[in-house]
Amino acid sequence: MLRNVHATVDVVKRRLPSAIRLASTTAPEKTAYSRKLLLPKFPDSGASSSQFLPGHKSRKGKAKEKNDDPNSPPTKHLLKPFQLSARLNALCAGGRLDEAVEYLYNTPRDAQNNAVWNTLITHAGNAKRFRMVFDIYIEMKRRGFKPTLRTFGSVMGAFAKVDSWEGRHKVFRSVHKVYEDYLEYVATAKEHNPDSPEISPGPVSAFITICSKAGDYKTAFDAYNSLDEEGPFSPNIVTYTGMFRMMYRRASARDGESEEDIKIRERCASDARLVWRQMVKRIENGAKIPVDAIVISSVIQALAFGRPADHIAAFDIIRDYVGLAKPGETAPPPKVTLSPPLVQDILWLCNRAQKYRLCVHYIQHLMETNPDVLDRGHFDHVLTAYGSLSAMGSLTEAARALQKLEWMLEREAIAKDGWRVHPGLSTYTLVLIACWRAKDWESALRTFELMTGYRGEDFADGASGTPRPPKRGAIAPDAASMASFVRTALEAGDPAAMRQCARIVSRLGVGAVLSAEAEDEHGSHRAGARFQRDHAFYAHKTAQAIVDLVDVLVPKKTEGSKPLSAEEREWVNTRSEARTFLIEQRKDRPKGTPQMEEQPLGSAKGLAAMDSVVEWDLIHREQKSAR
Repeated sequence: MLRNVHATVDVVKRRLPSAIRLASTTAPEKTAYSRKLLLPKFPDSGASSSQFLPGHKSRKGKAKEKNDDPNSPPTKHLLKPFQLSARLNALCAGGRLDEAVEYLYNTPRDAQNNAVWNTLITHAGNAKRFRMVFDIYIEMKRRGFKPTLRTFGSVMGAFAKVDSWEGRHKVFRSVHKVYEDYLEYVATAKEHNPDSPEISPGPVSAFITICSKAGDYKTAFDAYNSLDEEGPFSPNIVTYTGMFRMMYRRASARDGESEEDIKIRERCASDARLVWRQMVKRIENGAKIPVDAIVISSVIQALAFGRPADHIAAFDIIRDYVGLAKPGETAPPPKVTLSPPLVQDILWLCNRAQKYRLCVHYIQHLMETNPDVLDRGHFDHVLTAYGSLSAMGSLTEAARALQKLEWMLEREAIAKDGWRVHPGLSTYTLVLIACWRAKDWESALRTFELMTGYRGEDFADGASGTPRPPKRGAIAPDAASMASFVRTALEAGDPAAMRQCARIVSRLGVGAVLSAEAEDEHGSHRAGARFQRDHAFYAHKTAQAIVDLVDVLVPKKTEGSKPLSAEEREWVNTRSEARTFLIEQRKDRPKGTPQMEEQPLGSAKGLAAMDSVVEWDLIHREQKSAR
């Protein structure tokens, strides 16, 4: 019997492998994952994006079972939020923002969190897809993710990048909706913890900036007033800077001379003083608000549009925080590091407030104590101040303006960063304006030599030979600079100076002088310069000055007059070209007057009328006192 049992077992052992092989060939193959999402492939990531099934968690103390079968499918892992964020960043970096949004919408909720949604909101804002920003925000809430402080900061930061809100009314309403949601979020956070780190004025500061750009100043003030006086939801330095910039933006937009415009500008300056006092009071009470150069620049810009009292407040801020005092004052140690933009705003304030001597005082002080902070734009401001002082009757400002120009050239040659004070075409033009106002031909001729590289003595009476060509890097004068140069020769009244000027004009050519394609020393058009906008005005002024100059040098022809010399005939041809330009451009003659051409003290007729009124008032007072 035992032999029969052993025989049966041997038969089973022999037939078992074949049965197993037969079963493996006839049974249908089963795939581990029956459904796959059509998503981008990321071979660099260790997680699979085709299917997300919970894996077997290994328990402590037990070894993981190894699968040595090469035919079995690889183990799948869950996609983690940081991996999803990396994939979204890669898509957005490649300009595939729409695919990134669709990818996020199709991923399981377990792979998402607030940081992932914030990442996509930030990318949409950087791409200026502002409607998409709000759509992502709404979809995030719809899927059950509650926005946090970072979410509101990302959304408001994206909307703050809008340059113009014209025609974006729907998006602006969306901004209001997000702002209201944030106020509700802050109220809820205060109920649980008044000092919660999730409470911040950051989104409100961004909302103020948005309303400022959109011109909704009342809503911006309401948002500022909604903040607490103290605590985590009180204004910070960014909030105050946004408020000052809003006031400056509103005042600069109403820079007219109507009564309404003046009231709005003065109101903005008064509001800036009020907000500044509130900030200083909080600092005195112990609030940690780090005052920096940016907020100082912002408040100075807003106060510059106000009354003289506002200007005094601005200069007090400059003294107390920047360390620049008026003559006769003692400034405390500076609390703010001086920066080139801050110096620019300080000098601009001086000219706008008509404190020209103070502008010169500040620049002279910085030249002696901190020349590294100065650049070409700063000297353009002080040269403008010299021109205004010359227009008021001072005859020494032209020589001082020339000294500043020579200091710039010397500084450029010896300083390591001398390129920052390299004079440009506008710099030379401002010096020439000061020379014209002061009727200083010698300073004007020296300025022309430094600008063009020509030597003035080559055009003087008795000079022999052809003037040497200018060196490489010289600046060709344009209509604005030549208008002041030619008028300086006329105002000086010296026939020798006028002849010298006429030779220079003939050398340069009327067509080149009146051309609108004047370029600076770098070969690029003078973008944004004050004179480029008024080129038509200065072209007409130059042409008329050339006509007047030649009329003085070449008298009208009479029966007994001597024949003209070759040089005089050349001047007559120059005058003919200038007259032709005036006739052809008669329709395009500008009606307005640039600011640099205005008389600060008014016209001669207006000054005479004022003198008459003052004289009559003195006589009336004397008669009244005699009685």
